[in-house]
Amino acid sequence: MPRQAAGGNGQPGYGQGGMTEPTRLLCAVVHLRPDRAEEFAEKLRKWRRNKAKQFGDKLTPKKVRERRREQVAKRALESGKSALEKALDDNEPTERKQPRVLVGHEYVRWVRRRIAAGGRPVPSHGFDLEAVLTACAQAERLLWLRRGLMALACTAGGLWLLAPLAYLAPLITLMGVWAAFYTDRVLARGRLRALIGADAGEAWGAEVPRRFRRAVEQIRDAAHGEVVPYQNQIRASGAKYHFVGAGKVWFETQIGIDVGPAKPSDEHDGQASENGNSPSRFLPSVEDLLAGGRPGDGVVTFTPDDLHAHVASELQRLIKPLQDFHPDSEQEVFGVAAISADRWKALTPEGWEGLVTLARDGVRAANAQRTPKVARRFLCARMTSWDGELVASLFVGFAYENHYLRVVIRPHVVNPVHPEPRRAEKEAMRGGWVWRRRMAYLAAVDTGWCLVRPFNRDKNRKPHPEQDPDTGPVSLREVYSTRYMDDMLQYDDARRYIDMMQGRVLAAVEGFLVEHNVDTGAYREKITVVMNNGIINTGEMSNVQNQPGAVGSQQSSGGGT
Repeated sequence: MPRQAAGGNGQPGYGQGGMTEPTRLLCAVVHLRPDRAEEFAEKLRKWRRNKAKQFGDKLTPKKVRERRREQVAKRALESGKSALEKALDDNEPTERKQPRVLVGHEYVRWVRRRIAAGGRPVPSHGFDLEAVLTACAQAERLLWLRRGLMALACTAGGLWLLAPLAYLAPLITLMGVWAAFYTDRVLARGRLRALIGADAGEAWGAEVPRRFRRAVEQIRDAAHGEVVPYQNQIRASGAKYHFVGAGKVWFETQIGIDVGPAKPSDEHDGQASENGNSPSRFLPSVEDLLAGGRPGDGVVTFTPDDLHAHVASELQRLIKPLQDFHPDSEQEVFGVAAISADRWKALTPEGWEGLVTLARDGVRAANAQRTPKVARRFLCARMTSWDGELVASLFVGFAYENHYLRVVIRPHVVNPVHPEPRRAEKEAMRGGWVWRRRMAYLAAVDTGWCLVRPFNRDKNRKPHPEQDPDTGPVSLREVYSTRYMDDMLQYDDARRYIDMMQGRVLAAVEGFLVEHNVDTGAYREKITVVMNNGIINTGEMSNVQNQPGAVGSQQSSGGGT
């Protein structure tokens, strides 16, 4: 059983330990610098291939050109096959290209524009956003230092024009700009080494920068994640409602039953003996439905908040742990208020307090947000493991109206951190004269890039990461995650956490219904259908195509886009 997170009373806490691995990596991205030499080499190779092809086509006989066109058409036909057909043809894994992300000063500008200045930040899962903003502010000082050195270089070049050797002015300017880029890379590498080896106290104890203070205050208000925005993601398998910041949407479970009083045991036995199978279920009569409103005659009256509190208490029951042979994990159970992403930016302080009250105490609490078209209450069960890298969340919604109970379970899993931030650990370990020569060469490439950039801008290169839609609220952790969960052990742990929490939620709901004298026959039939279809499964899936992330899967999961 995972250990309960600190905080108690259903409120999430940070638990024990220091800075998580995602926090450290997302802070280290600010001190990475792009390898423009490799980008230039890749463009040069592509240009040479295109020119060689054009030049070769001109000197190639007609029959050879026709044969090449046939080969190109054949390759195009092969590429048009579905991924499932390719897997069946050659049974070889396909290459999964990771989305493009920003590093260095481009990353800092994007964080300032989309995270810190884009309204209230999205609640963070598995990492500390405040530490990332502090690291961005520290990296901005390096940016201003580099710009200052470049301004001094340009000033020195201008003054050199007054000297007898005026023709050396451009060389002086270029050398000064090169020195600015070289200094920036050396200092960034020093900051990177200090950050990789720092502990949580050094990072979190840093002074909050002035331009980020408003965003940091809002982050502290939303530290528990009790108010979350949701948005609709249109996919090939259909529309999926995604809680921003919680990760990729996995399979969704929906169960709805007509609430009626429990039938006597002899009536169930009689139906079983007549049919020879399990008791048949018909639509409840009007008398049965009306009986649910009279406690004592039928169903004991309850509200969705009562069911919410019961399931939360059942999930928080601690079980004596066995030997420690699994990764340390923390379980958090708390209420959340879900609001549309379109309303997120327009939230006022009064509206925020009403949403927090709704998440904590329910719709009947004083000053709670009671408008159902604005926000709804969900129960969030969250597991954090792998040093904060694996976050599995379960959002459970309860709706009870007109004697009809509906339970919706939406699991989300945060994928691993993008490979680009992990490059920070390798960069921090490098040093020596070989590394300095490499930095000097990259600084020269940066100098040339700085001169060419104003005249040759790449129109296809966007100023934001590939997974950022550039509209609405955005999660830093989701944008800097991989497209797929490729690690088998991490995937197994994610499935185990989701299955465990989902099974306990369904068992708690059934126990609550039994306590309130509700007939659970229909509920058990729905659960049986769901389990037989392979949606809830504590072991291997019966059909590989039903696995989240599998080729041809009908389920949307953290393993796929």
